Amino acid sequence: MAQRQLSLFPRMIIGLVVVCLLGGGVMGEAVGAQSPTPVGSPTPVGSPTPVGTPTPSGTEEPAPVSTPQGTPTPEPLFVFQECEEVDEATLRDELNRITQEVFVGGQGGLEIEALVADQWVALGIDGVIDAQIDLAVARVASEEDYWSRVVSGWSADKAEEFTTKVATYAFDSEPFRVAIDQLSAGVADGLTAGMESMSARSASSALLCVQEFIGKTYSETMVGLFVEDVQAGVAAADLADVDAGVNPILDSRTKTLAGIGIIIGAQIAKRLAKAIAQRVAGKVAGRLLGRAATTVIPLAGWIIGGGLLVWDLVEAGNGSLPQIQTALKGTDVKAGIRTEIGEAVNVEMAAALPEMARTVSNEIYSQWLDFRRKHNRVLELAEANDRFRTLLDSADVGDVGRLGDLVAFYDQTLDQPALDADIRNGQLERLLYLPDATLTLLQEVVDPAVVVAWADLAGDGIDQVVATELFRVAQPTDFADRDALDRVLALADPAAIAQIMLLASADRVTLLQLPVAQVQSLAVAYTVDDLTWLASYATALAPQQRAQLVDRLLREPALMPRLKFEDIRKALLETDNMPETLTFLAPEKPVQNPMDQVTGVIEDTSQVLNGDVPWRLFLRKYATLRNGLILLGVLIGLWILIRLMFRRNQGVNVTINMPDREKKK
Repeated sequence: MAQRQLSLFPRMIIGLVVVCLLGGGVMGEAVGAQSPTPVGSPTPVGSPTPVGTPTPSGTEEPAPVSTPQGTPTPEPLFVFQECEEVDEATLRDELNRITQEVFVGGQGGLEIEALVADQWVALGIDGVIDAQIDLAVARVASEEDYWSRVVSGWSADKAEEFTTKVATYAFDSEPFRVAIDQLSAGVADGLTAGMESMSARSASSALLCVQEFIGKTYSETMVGLFVEDVQAGVAAADLADVDAGVNPILDSRTKTLAGIGIIIGAQIAKRLAKAIAQRVAGKVAGRLLGRAATTVIPLAGWIIGGGLLVWDLVEAGNGSLPQIQTALKGTDVKAGIRTEIGEAVNVEMAAALPEMARTVSNEIYSQWLDFRRKHNRVLELAEANDRFRTLLDSADVGDVGRLGDLVAFYDQTLDQPALDADIRNGQLERLLYLPDATLTLLQEVVDPAVVVAWADLAGDGIDQVVATELFRVAQPTDFADRDALDRVLALADPAAIAQIMLLASADRVTLLQLPVAQVQSLAVAYTVDDLTWLASYATALAPQQRAQLVDRLLREPALMPRLKFEDIRKALLETDNMPETLTFLAPEKPVQNPMDQVTGVIEDTSQVLNGDVPWRLFLRKYATLRNGLILLGVLIGLWILIRLMFRRNQGVNVTINMPDREKKK
């Protein structure tokens, strides 16, 4: 599409030549000039006339002043627009006004005439024109007979006809079309670079306007967050592709909002500038083509008035062609063409640049809308609530996300009055600066006051309160101080903590004096009632006896039911031999035969008789019917055994009275 548009330039040039010649002065200067180039002797195609050397018209080609193509005259620093007082309703219009001003002011700095001149010299357009005019003159000379050529030197109509033919052949030739296509491409590239620069400046100015608006309406903290959000959006920009007219300020501004605007503007320009420039070039060609089609060149009067009557029949045979050839190759004609191209581009650029300015302002406004949607509730509160704005002003940019989460919690779980109250009393500020774990805690316990109380008690241990789920089974008031809390948190196991927290405060404190590993095991192995009994023992026992009791219970959990009697407790507290006493109370092993039971009873009885175990423990152990019967059986058996043993060892005295045999004799 761009190629077809740019190909209109050859036809446009015909019109430009006509426009230049209409002034009358162009060809007038050719009168009396050096002898024209002989008809049919064209200069080499594509060979530009060296700058500063005589041209066929006898004058020197001026060297155009060269500046970076299409780039505004460099300034020491970009001067970004200041934003006037705006509000939400007028922000978009203000952004559009600012970008339009930048583009309008920047158009004059494009130096389009210099751009056209640079491309003209670089491509050697002078040489192309000269060569094509020479060829066109030769072609007309070959097509017209001798008398027609002679008449053209006398007849204005004939001279006009010859001039139109020469111009048409020259400026509609393929070499000229190619040259103009190349010039058009160069102009488009130059315009692209210039529009990138204007786009960068306008985007920076618009972003600075948004910055001023956010800071004035909401908070400077939100300005910092806006910068971070926008910067994240352009983080992937390839700065190496940014136009050279923009790069010089990036070193010092890349991290600022203005620098970010430069990058955004350059990205927009990369999308739009080249297409706009090519479209402008095509419209310029079409605009001038229409003028060329209806223009007539009134040459006859000029030629005759110039005193070109020649009595030399040889020279008269060329008629007006030598003068036409010299005039069309003159510097004024070429300069006029360049000027007309530049003016046409300026007109079209004036119509195209507002479109690009609107695109830039819309892009910056969309950045604001995205930011507004993301942080809408915080912005609303900052605008409506002075205390909240003060809180926001004192916060860091990194705190805004957490503040938004807190506000969302109040909106979803509590209500606006609760939020307003906590803004006033400072509780929201306390929540803002607590560790992240408190957000989880807040969602679970719901009450902000309880969360603050936990934070006051736990300090830097608040993360453990959440991790162990202590808050589910306890309140901050359950602990006398931080030390009491730390003893519970040291258990680390949520199940053990939940069990311990079911105990009465005094019992919990007692058991927590034990080693952590033992408390963890006890909490998992025993019920709350068991632990309560254990605490009653641990409170009264000496450290050594307490350790012996706990160690035995961890090894023999079945012993615990035997200890849950007050008389046994008293006996254990009074014993001097804790290991023997606990062994005595331990459940019996499965009995294989009655003799084992008898042996056990005998051993227990022996311990009682020896004073190792008090009688009340003996009676408690055998207080059940089964044990009583066993004990009774054992006692009866012992009595029988003793009786049998006693009878076997007792002496028997038998008196036998024998008759006296001697007396009988």
